[in-house]
Amino acid sequence: MIRRLLSVLLVALISGGVLAHAELRTSEPAAGAVAETAPEEVVLTFSEPLETLFSVFKVYELDVTDVDLTAADAEQRLNGLAAALVNDVLELRDDGDEQVAAELVSDDATTAELSLQFPEALADGHYVVMWRVLSIDTHVTQDFFVFSVAAE
Repeated sequence: MIRRLLSVLLVALISGGVLAHAELRTSEPAAGAVAETAPEEVVLTFSEPLETLFSVFKVYELDVTDVDLTAADAEQRLNGLAAALVNDVLELRDDGDEQVAAELVSDDATTAELSLQFPEALADGHYVVMWRVLSIDTHVTQDFFVFSVAAE
């Protein structure tokens, strides 16, 4: 009996089921995307259901204008600047303008899809979408991605 239980636990550990965390599966716009028109929302799909009341979602504009989006290192530079910003502001509680309400679009046993709608149109620039989420299995994860708006 104990061998059987240990075997089941070992299989679960190897398959990752016990170690799963809510990770971003997809986003629209995608990480690194350059939108020709400003999106009205960002849609995030996570790998498991979330406790949205205990999760934080923020969107900040990066204060940078000298990044050539056609340069080979553009995405690397933007992500480096974004990582520093995330470290400075994700924990803040008094930055209400950058906190974005997350509307749960879909929540099933395997994923969660959220819509982050902007109160006003985004100007041309580079934006950091950041989050700290609590999944229903009580794991907390945080991450970010950058996208750009560049009207042609």
